[in-house]
Amino acid sequence: MTEEQIKHTVRGLLARRIVTATMVPADMIGMVFMTIGLGGLGDIDLDTVGNIIEDLDKACERSINGYPVFMSCRVVHRDDWAVITERVVNAEAVLDRAVEGNNS
Repeated sequence: MTEEQIKHTVRGLLARRIVTATMVPADMIGMVFMTIGLGGLGDIDLDTVGNIIEDLDKACERSINGYPVFMSCRVVHRDDWAVITERVVNAEAVLDRAVEGNNS
């Protein structure tokens, strides 16, 4: 991913505008991310996958068991996912300190 794509993803996760496969029960991933359920990972080395994500505004009109359904998704490399999760954790810690009034 480019730096801009990483930033977009971090901001989207913090704003709850991105859905990830880790937010979905494992047995529903193929129903939520339809391209995965239809074999979209066939040519991808699963050891390199960090997560599967999509912007919430790309969800179909229907949902399944309260989860959005996507006809598209993005596969995030595990190295990029490590960077993204570290930035999300750091940003959430900063936000928690600001909300608690402890800015040190």
